Amino acid sequence: MQQKVSDRDVRREIFKQIKPFLKEKLGKFTHQKIDDNWHFISLGFVKDEMTYVFGINIGFFNKKELEDRYSHLGMNVLVRTNGENKDLRAKYNVFFENHLKNWRNQEPERYTSFRGGSGFEYARMKEISDFKNETEMIDFLKESIIGINKIYPYIASNPESIFSHVVRAAPPWDETILEIALNLSNK
Repeated sequence: MQQKVSDRDVRREIFKQIKPFLKEKLGKFTHQKIDDNWHFISLGFVKDEMTYVFGINIGFFNKKELEDRYSHLGMNVLVRTNGENKDLRAKYNVFFENHLKNWRNQEPERYTSFRGGSGFEYARMKEISDFKNETEMIDFLKESIIGINKIYPYIASNPESIFSHVVRAAPPWDETILEIALNLSNK
């Protein structure tokens, strides 16, 4: 299975099957990234001068330093903790740390991005070699999406107003995480 996902057409087929479910449960994705370390689609969110605050990513990731290609499949939530308004960034981090405890299947890890961002990764992933076929992969991704959807009511409650004015990191810029969470909660 691991060798097979190195084929871009196989990954595209998995994304083709998962995208409608992702949009239905979490909203329209903002971008896609492909390189030797990952192939994922993302729902990125920004806030005013803070720019990127957090993102929800789903796809293929290289989590083993000695591997040339993707080793894991799953989802993560990246919460940026450096940059403008560190106090608010810390609140996002606490929120996701608390609400993703039962969803994630690994310990939170520090991350850094090539653009200078750093923060925490909360992930639910499995080694690609653990899957017997593409159907198992798609089922695992769907379960992961459902788990993120379950925190949307907590986002919609907007504790301490931390999610006010947080918008998708792609047009239309006026679509807020609060609107998305209200519309898609428990859907």
